[in-house]
Amino acid sequence: MSASLTNLTPFEIRLCSHEYVADARLVERWVLVAPSAAGVRILTRYGKRHLVAALQEYVGAGSSVASDLLEWRLLEALPRPGSAAESRCSEPIRSPIVTALQRRGACELECRVRVPYDLAIFDGHFPSLPILPGVVQVDWAVHIARAHLRVDGQFKGITATKFRRLVRPGMELALTLEQRPDSGELRFEYLLGHVLASTGRVFFRDADD
Repeated sequence: MSASLTNLTPFEIRLCSHEYVADARLVERWVLVAPSAAGVRILTRYGKRHLVAALQEYVGAGSSVASDLLEWRLLEALPRPGSAAESRCSEPIRSPIVTALQRRGACELECRVRVPYDLAIFDGHFPSLPILPGVVQVDWAVHIARAHLRVDGQFKGITATKFRRLVRPGMELALTLEQRPDSGELRFEYLLGHVLASTGRVFFRDADD
């Protein structure tokens, strides 16, 4: 438990004492939780519903807070109290955590992509066994390429796409992007450690095509 007990409510103190919790905070109707290593294992294996149900049962006994009426958000680390980041915790999480951006010339990019614990897509894919869909991996690659490689044009199609490994909450992948302006092609490759997780080619057409 990393949270200081000085300013915590009884609800927060109780929650922070659970083995699945590294840190926690109650913000209005939102319970912000940074899972411990044990909590992440449960999240990856059984999904958010299972983890939250275990925490609700744990804090429910003798608590004046109706935990089943609260909204729960799982985060890698809690934002600073009162910050803009804290206020955004009520918004659905749809984007990856991108770090270590490195340009390799004008048309290549490498970065690290971490899958958020509480990604909105996991609510439907699948609540009890969260798996990052391939279409989301493609979307992230295109979004990052548009932001940092100046990839433009309208989406045309995908080819040679292979998804070889299941990607779960909290996993960090290495993403390599290669743009080929002459053909309107974007190649992407995700590595999980040294193992290829997914790869593919996305094509774009100019507005005049």
